[in-house]
Amino acid sequence: MTAGAEKRVHHRFLARLEVRIVSGDGLPADLKLSTVDVGVGGACCAATARLEASTRLHLILTLVGGDLREPMPIGVDAVVLRCVESKTPHPVFPFEVALQFVRIEPGERRRLQNYLNNL
Repeated sequence: MTAGAEKRVHHRFLARLEVRIVSGDGLPADLKLSTVDVGVGGACCAATARLEASTRLHLILTLVGGDLREPMPIGVDAVVLRCVESKTPHPVFPFEVALQFVRIEPGERRRLQNYLNNL
């Protein structure tokens, strides 16, 4: 694989989803995340604070829209792959965080995949 080559296994879909941070090590108390894009293997999020690579998080993503009649929460364990200043700085979310989902229950993974297929 050449430098800069795409490493993702799963396609990402543009989706602005609410993210609730359930737990994580050494997180800023005022940390907020919102997805920019999401796939079954991970997400890119806008963040209010910088996160260190390898930080582990337990998150609840709230799926909305698509063919859903009501919001659907999905629990995931994720690890921060990288965190950089956003290319298009936002006053509330100045950082961009790449997350890899390292654990997601099979039923929730299917629900997430079905949701993404219907966007």
